Amino acid sequence: MREQPKISENLLRACLRDQYTLSPLTLEFLPRGLDYDAGVYRVVNEQGTAYLLKATSRSLDEASCLVPRYLRDQGIPAVVAPIPTSLGALWTRAEEWTVIVYPFIDGECSLTGMTNAQWKEVGSIFQRIHQVRLPASSGSSSLRKERFDPTEYTQGIHLFETQHVQEVGSASASQRALRSSWKAHQSTIHTAMDHLQQLAEVLQSRTLPYVICHADLHARNLIRDPSGHVFVIDWDEVMLAPKERDFIFLREPHAEAFFQGYTGAEVDWRLLTYYLWERVVQDLLYLAHNVCFRDDWTEETRVQVAQTFHESLGPAGSNLRAASLASAYLASLSSPFPLHPPFSFSGRG
Repeated sequence: MREQPKISENLLRACLRDQYTLSPLTLEFLPRGLDYDAGVYRVVNEQGTAYLLKATSRSLDEASCLVPRYLRDQGIPAVVAPIPTSLGALWTRAEEWTVIVYPFIDGECSLTGMTNAQWKEVGSIFQRIHQVRLPASSGSSSLRKERFDPTEYTQGIHLFETQHVQEVGSASASQRALRSSWKAHQSTIHTAMDHLQQLAEVLQSRTLPYVICHADLHARNLIRDPSGHVFVIDWDEVMLAPKERDFIFLREPHAEAFFQGYTGAEVDWRLLTYYLWERVVQDLLYLAHNVCFRDDWTEETRVQVAQTFHESLGPAGSNLRAASLASAYLASLSSPFPLHPPFSFSGRG
């Protein structure tokens, strides 16, 4: 369940009118996505043109607007970029909120339903993106760069376990459920951190090629229009990193189709395994924080997020399973009988 952000419709309408010279006829909240600090709206103006408005309370990473705009201007039409304000800015402010407007693409963005042909198209799109080099004027100075430093995750887990896991007191049902699940799966959480730290030590000593990475490439961030074409949205996590950062959500049977579009790929399994474990840890900390420290949510929403936390550590946790399989495959490469890779591609291990 997605709750509507605490921003008034009148404020959004005034922002659209004053900053974008748009007179919205309709403004409809869309309960989409997993970013609990933002909300998106479908806006239709008096001429019948539709737009997507995003309002977020998070600090803006300017690169999340500047980089997709640059990629779009470089001739990659599958990248959905912000529409400039009447003064040419790619975002604006409405009180404590950042507001960004995009073209509205009518299509599907569920986790399921992507065809092999569409995954192949996505592979082709990202091969082009990974080949683009950014000039300083495109926002690259503010772009995050991979450092393979898991210190923040280690501290986050330690802090949560020492200050919150043992608390009972006046905790809500959702908080008690999350703490119980954390305790039950504590060894799994520590195993994830162990893998992350061990891989980080190796990767910090290597010189690696960095490319523009979307860094959150999954089917919910890929809109498929009625003609079947794919568009890439939500560049909030954009960064400079090895290309494997964009491969973490590839799963069979579609991974092979992706690499038919992303031709000649050589996947570094040590890098990919690091990123798979990193995603597991990121999600755990994000979900735990939202259950225990969000005071602007209903208890119903927190209960649902606590359940997501619990499921992510069980048999249904696809990210945990992918990370475990990658670790097993990586370990097997030094044995006389290596395992088959978790997915097939046209490169090497």
